[in-house]
Amino acid sequence: MENLTGKVAVVTGAGSGIGLALAERFVNEGMKLVAADIDAHALALLEKSFADRDVEIATFVLDVSKEDEVIALARFTLERFQAAHVLCNNAGVGLMSDPWNGTMDVWEKTIGINLYSVIYGVRAFLPTMNAQGEGHIVNTASMAGLLAVPGGGPYTVTKHGVVALSEGLYLENKLSGSPVEVSVLCPAWVKTNIAQAATEAGGSDVSEATANYVREAVQNGIDPAEVAEQVLDAIRSQRFWILTHPDSREAPAERMQRAANGENPQLSSI
Repeated sequence: MENLTGKVAVVTGAGSGIGLALAERFVNEGMKLVAADIDAHALALLEKSFADRDVEIATFVLDVSKEDEVIALARFTLERFQAAHVLCNNAGVGLMSDPWNGTMDVWEKTIGINLYSVIYGVRAFLPTMNAQGEGHIVNTASMAGLLAVPGGGPYTVTKHGVVALSEGLYLENKLSGSPVEVSVLCPAWVKTNIAQAATEAGGSDVSEATANYVREAVQNGIDPAEVAEQVLDAIRSQRFWILTHPDSREAPAERMQRAANGENPQLSSI
């Protein structure tokens, strides 16, 4: 998979942010692209941006929290391009709420989009990749998948789940002899529109404070194109961990050291 020219990439959440950057980077690499998102208008703009170039792009509107729609995405990809070499399970939301006194709506929405979508994506595309003898799955988690975020219970739980799912899948593939590689993307602050959604749910004083902090941090984050470049490098080098911010790597290590020492949790900065 070092030479990706002519290969097929599938990206969910491709209408904006990291997903859009991944889509653009893969196309620039000479790959065929299936861009998937719930926002049909965003997909139309993406397709229009490549209208004057000789590239092969297909778009697919779906709700990634629904298994039948993810299965339909896999079927569409095979019908259109007869293969799927790279799958980026990237769609996600970052809602902040009062997870203990509020309604279950934010839990259900966040788990459906952030975690079940990854489960559905792997189940829908892994058999094809195994059958064709190559493939690479990239699951978007977060540094919140390696650290606990006060006020962000649903988000933190789902991102921890994506990290565990990805590492388990990686090990299972090695044990079974599967040719499919796996990476987990754990970015810190990236300039995307996720901060706007984070402030909509509201909730407790803690979640409101966290949402305000997230909004400011995202504004000062790195460009999504930098993340896409790191993802491409991880695919080529068959690297599992994609931790985009070198200065954020110490906090998870310190957390595990506290666990090993039997020390109680401490507040960390992502």
